[in-house]
Amino acid sequence: MGTNAAASGGGTAIGDDSSAQGASGSSAFGNTAVANFTNATALGANATANVPPPEVLLVFLRTSLLALDHANKVNDHGVLRALGAPELQKVSPEQLGQLFAGLRTGNIDLSPVAVITPQVREPPQITPRGLLRLVGYFPTQPLQVQFEILFQPIDGRWRIFGLTVRAAAPGR
Repeated sequence: MGTNAAASGGGTAIGDDSSAQGASGSSAFGNTAVANFTNATALGANATANVPPPEVLLVFLRTSLLALDHANKVNDHGVLRALGAPELQKVSPEQLGQLFAGLRTGNIDLSPVAVITPQVREPPQITPRGLLRLVGYFPTQPLQVQFEILFQPIDGRWRIFGLTVRAAAPGR
């Protein structure tokens, strides 16, 4: 991971979905910087979407985290924002950079997620609002890459609705 074993950092850019965060703005990983949105797009027929097969989930997970890694390495979060659902696109690239500054300043390298098998903390699920939710971690050393990612179906594609990523010691 990063060059500093004591470093940990993370950030959250997430839409307003009650299954992913509490009213206080905290995520499953404790207090983090959260971008709250109050007008999530209605999903209509997409609300009955099925959880994609495991190999597809793995592609979604890895490409999302690698997009974040690349954005942090060049300090340009425009592509990450463009990959997002309309609610995530309401956050500016600069705001995304601020939300994930802890990973960048801690020199956290997310590239190992390309080859390490993730572990799930909860089974992948479709939330009552029709969002695909993935929660787990990559058992990297010395710090784990912990994640909670929400995807929204937009025009037949799952796009990033919300993203919480942090690097922490195992068990934290």
